Amino acid sequence: MQAGHDEAVDYPLGRYNAQLGVDAWQFSNGRPDPLLMMSTNAQWHYRPVSPWGTFDGRLMVSPRATLAFKARSNQEMGSHVDELSADWAISPRLGVKVGVVDYKTSWCRTYDIDSPWVRENDPFCTVVDVSGPSGGAPGAQLYTNMQVGAYRLQGIAGVYSPLWFGYNKTEFSNLTYSNSRVEKNNKQGFSINALNLDTATEFRFGYLATQQEQAVHGGWNAPDFRVNQAYDITFAGVSFYAMPKLNVRMQTLHHVMSNKNVVEPGSSYPHTVRGNALSRRSYVMEFNYQQDAQNVFAFAASKFLMHNALTETNYPYSGYTVYPDFSDYTQRSFSLAWRHDWPEGLFTSVQLTRSSLVDTSTYYGYDKAMHANGLGMRLGYQF
Repeated sequence: MQAGHDEAVDYPLGRYNAQLGVDAWQFSNGRPDPLLMMSTNAQWHYRPVSPWGTFDGRLMVSPRATLAFKARSNQEMGSHVDELSADWAISPRLGVKVGVVDYKTSWCRTYDIDSPWVRENDPFCTVVDVSGPSGGAPGAQLYTNMQVGAYRLQGIAGVYSPLWFGYNKTEFSNLTYSNSRVEKNNKQGFSINALNLDTATEFRFGYLATQQEQAVHGGWNAPDFRVNQAYDITFAGVSFYAMPKLNVRMQTLHHVMSNKNVVEPGSSYPHTVRGNALSRRSYVMEFNYQQDAQNVFAFAASKFLMHNALTETNYPYSGYTVYPDFSDYTQRSFSLAWRHDWPEGLFTSVQLTRSSLVDTSTYYGYDKAMHANGLGMRLGYQF
């Protein structure tokens, strides 16, 4: 149908993709420690065989208005609505989107209909404790679309808060306390996406700034205090074809956070009793070889680093002590996968993964090193 003849279209127009399946994991030497960031790092009670499902749907109710809904459920990440939004195209180049919307600061394959993975390598996509950059929240976005030469460009700017409408009352980066209440969680960000229409090379960049506050009940032997926290997330990725059947994707994400714990006026404690400076980085390289219409082979290598520095009061004595190497954590993962698409929407994936880590803390005096090997199998069906 040619542009300019929208009056001949019978709205609403809908499309969706739903996937259901079951995953099974077997490990070489017992159940791996959750710190290894494998499937045993789960939101639900871990089971070696577990169900999963995703839904990604859009309903175009007019030439300019679109409703979208995306939700997922699995034992590693739990059940979550990632998008529930209304989109209004003001013009062919400009539009607004409101509702639960994506931050666009990650490149996870959760909803991809051709993903070869039973479980992605990047912990930012698969582990709740560090998954803040890969999600979304209630918010509003302004976006623009344009074409420059061979590239189709999209730019998005938005404001968000997980606290709006009670969407998520507990999200607070990955440092939190029991007996606490999140009272502020404001986010602002932007992203840029560029797709070469001739070569399918794609570039992505995203940035998210967050300001948070948490009220904490200290208990019988400690004062109540508030955590004032801010962090910045920067994401960059590129995808290109090294050969007609070989796609290469590289991405990195950097999360920098700082906070301080402050007590209310009138306490015998100093105004600031503790503070953290946290840095998390992720690097992922992925190769996907499309042998034919039914078979995809993939290799991925990833590195995840987390460094935490601590400043702590010397109360009841004066001054503070700084622990620049409070904790250091490095996790590496290598995976091989094969996906086969069968007739009638059925598909299977097999994945071999090796994960290793080094975790040290001068504060607590431990030095850990461990690894695990896993074999994952997925049976899935696409509607």
